[in-house]
Amino acid sequence: MIYRTNTTLTLIELCKSTISNEISLLAVWCLLRICRSPEVAQGLIKTNIVSVLLRQNAIGDMHLVSMSVYCLGTVVQNDATADFLAAMDIIPFIVSHLRQSTESPRQNPDHICAGLYAAARMSRSIKLAKYLAKAGCVELIVHHLNTSTDPNVLHWSARAVGCLMRPNSSDMARILLEADVAKGLARLPTVLTSENLQALGSLGFTVQRFSCAEWSGKIRQTLVEAGVVDSLLAALRTAADEPCHDVHIELALAISLLGDVGGSAIRKEIVNAGGITILRSVANGNPEVAKACNMAITSVTGNIWSRNAASAKTAMAHNWNGGCPEYQPPCPLVLRLL
Repeated sequence: MIYRTNTTLTLIELCKSTISNEISLLAVWCLLRICRSPEVAQGLIKTNIVSVLLRQNAIGDMHLVSMSVYCLGTVVQNDATADFLAAMDIIPFIVSHLRQSTESPRQNPDHICAGLYAAARMSRSIKLAKYLAKAGCVELIVHHLNTSTDPNVLHWSARAVGCLMRPNSSDMARILLEADVAKGLARLPTVLTSENLQALGSLGFTVQRFSCAEWSGKIRQTLVEAGVVDSLLAALRTAADEPCHDVHIELALAISLLGDVGGSAIRKEIVNAGGITILRSVANGNPEVAKACNMAITSVTGNIWSRNAASAKTAMAHNWNGGCPEYQPPCPLVLRLL
C-alpha cells in the first residue's frame, strides 16, 4: 500500500534531506522495509533510488552509508536486478564500504555486516561472484571469518562464502580455499554460544555449496584437514537442544551431501565421530528436520543407489535462488519519551 500510493517518492526526497542525517537515515530504513518483492524493487529502481543511495557515501556518516548498503542488498530481489546493479558499479561501492569498515580503528560490527550482507545478496551467478572476488571481497570476508567473535559478523561472513559458489564453480572454490576459508569455517562452533546459532546454519549452507561447486580430492583433503567435517558434527551437537529448526536442516543437508560425494573416508569419519547417533537424536522432533536428518543417515550408511538418491534429493532441497535471506535491520534510532 505504501508503495502503490507513491509514498516512496516522498521517502526518497527525505533521503536527500540536508536538514538532518537522522531524517535521511530513517527514510532509507523505511525504504528498506518496504522493499519486499521484485515489483517494489523495480519500482524503486525506476525512481532512481540507486543513485540516491550511492550519494549517501559523500556525506561521511557511516551509519547512513551502512543503512544504504543494507538497502542496496535488499533491492536485489532476483538475478536480473543483480545484473542491473552490477552494471551501475554497485559492487565496487559495496566492497569499498566493507574495506573501510574493516580497516576502521573503531570497528562497528553492524557496518561490517552491511557490507557482507550486500555482497552475499549480489552474488547470484558465477559471473557476479568473480566480479566480487576481483574487487577484493574474498580477502575481507575470510579475514572476518577467521578473526571475528561477533555472531552476526560470523553469520554473514559464512553466508557470503557460500553465496560466492554455484555448481561447477571450481575456480571460486579454489580461490576461497587458498584464502584459508576452511580454517574460518571450522572455528565457528568453538566461538559461538548456544544463544547465537545462525552462523552454524550458514556453515551448513556453505559446506553444501562447496560440495556442489567441485568435490575433488584436493578440496576434500583441505576441508577434512581444517576440521570442517568435525565442526559440522560439533555444530549439530551444539544446536541439537535449541529450537532452531532451520539450523538443524542446513547442517543435516550438509552432512547428507558430504556422505555421498565425500567418499568412504568421510563416511567412515562421520560414523566414527558419532554422527549417526547425533542425527537420530535431532530427528526426534520437527518433521522437516527429521526428513533432512534421515536423508543424511541414508547418504552415510546406505548403498550406492540409496546414497545417490538421497544426494539428489538433498541438492533439490538446497536454496539455489540466491541463497542469502532478506534481512530487516532494527530501527536505527532509539525513541525516547519526553
